[in-house]
Amino acid sequence: MLITLECILLALQAVAAVRLALESPFESASPSNNRLSKRSPVELGGVVPLPSSSNDIGLAPESTPSGEPVTIKYKGEEYNGVTSTATVTIPGTSITDINLPVLAVEKQSADSVGINPNLDGIFGFAYPLLSNQHPQVTAMDALYNGGAIPSNEVSLQLCQYDMLHESFINIGNTEITPKCGTDGKSVAWVQSPTNNQFSINIKILPEKLVATLINAILDSNAITSKNILLRRKLDKEKVKKKLQANSPMFKYNYNIKWEKLPTVSIVMFAQTPVTYDNSNSVVTIKLGPRDYMWKYDSEKFRFSIKAGSNDKAALDIPFMSQLAVTFDRTHKRIGFGPGCGCETATSEYPTISNSDRVLWPLTQLTEQPSTSGSDGAFIRKRKP
Repeated sequence: MLITLECILLALQAVAAVRLALESPFESASPSNNRLSKRSPVELGGVVPLPSSSNDIGLAPESTPSGEPVTIKYKGEEYNGVTSTATVTIPGTSITDINLPVLAVEKQSADSVGINPNLDGIFGFAYPLLSNQHPQVTAMDALYNGGAIPSNEVSLQLCQYDMLHESFINIGNTEITPKCGTDGKSVAWVQSPTNNQFSINIKILPEKLVATLINAILDSNAITSKNILLRRKLDKEKVKKKLQANSPMFKYNYNIKWEKLPTVSIVMFAQTPVTYDNSNSVVTIKLGPRDYMWKYDSEKFRFSIKAGSNDKAALDIPFMSQLAVTFDRTHKRIGFGPGCGCETATSEYPTISNSDRVLWPLTQLTEQPSTSGSDGAFIRKRKP
């Protein structure tokens, strides 16, 4: 069954912000440094005129030298825009004055997908399905084919609220440095069934995985209301609804005993298509409670795994908040390695294994072996 990494859809594969009021995080003079933080600028030239205050950017084909009108349908919404090319520069990187395909999208509301009040448009980055316009070449393809980046890869490190400053996108996966006992590269790879949308093939129905995990959380009694009147059965029912709806939970309303929350292990087929001969070739990632219970901001947290149809589930950003993820577009595969906070990793940090052994970290703390779930997802309870 496929689990789509939907957080990457907006963060990387589908779009990247045209205007990011950012500075290079490393202040490096090296032209080969393509590692960007959320504060790295993207400068465009020769594109649709940007607005001053109006939400209507007045898109028209004549606004660009080679523009063509286009309508994008995404998640039930339509976005009108113009496809063209633009000279793109990202200061502090080797991406300087490079002609790339651009998709300029008209603002329809402050909540448009990929657009917020501080941004004026989006450009296709690495996701062919949304870049299926004129031309069909994505920005990543143009960068790689033109020799601006050494590999058709993008690595991503997303960090939770209190470590956001360590987040980055590495275009071309350059300047890899040793990290937490590894050479800095991915320690395990999983093939994606398609290059149009990076996804992973797991061994259990997403609804069953999510339902089993929620029940284990409730059985642990790790999340309780601070309101004494809401304790016992009513308390559990309220917590269950919050978890099922992926609703934010305010810290001042709930107590969380993190050490009591269960872990969840997701078993993924490493090769595709899955055959009898390769069905035992798997990669397992064990997530701790601080992965699936995401620290939303300084006041809120929320359950971050959401079931969709029978063959899809969104794992959300926290799935990678402590893992570094690499998208290899040439070989249609996703790599996993240690990410944010691995230098001070505890027993709650994600572990990465294959069918034979633990790949990272090499030292493990013991856990209670009682397990619920079946056929590819393991919900492991903590010691009382």
